[in-house]
Amino acid sequence: EAMILAALGGAADIVLSDMAANTVGHQATDHLRTMGLIGAGLDMATRLLRPGGTFVAKVLAGGGDGALTAALKQAFGTVKHVKPPASRKGSSEWYVVAQGFKGAV
Repeated sequence: EAMILAALGGAADIVLSDMAANTVGHQATDHLRTMGLIGAGLDMATRLLRPGGTFVAKVLAGGGDGALTAALKQAFGTVKHVKPPASRKGSSEWYVVAQGFKGAV
């Protein structure tokens, strides 16, 4: 963490997490594994972002989406869900864009 902040010369404007676990074909398991990665990305973002910064993460839809959105709304001013046009229609993949980081929690 300290090395990243030093390399950046200070806090980050944006943290982008495009992480995804290898899928096993079981939707609930795939979702939980991805949510764990998003949680790790969010944890890192809250330590690296400057106030007002942005966090973007890939999400696989499932039961934990509401908890993720609630956590993001506590730490950021606005939270949006975005499904890129290039994403397949049947895909459960979307992105969360959280802007206006409120500062270290």
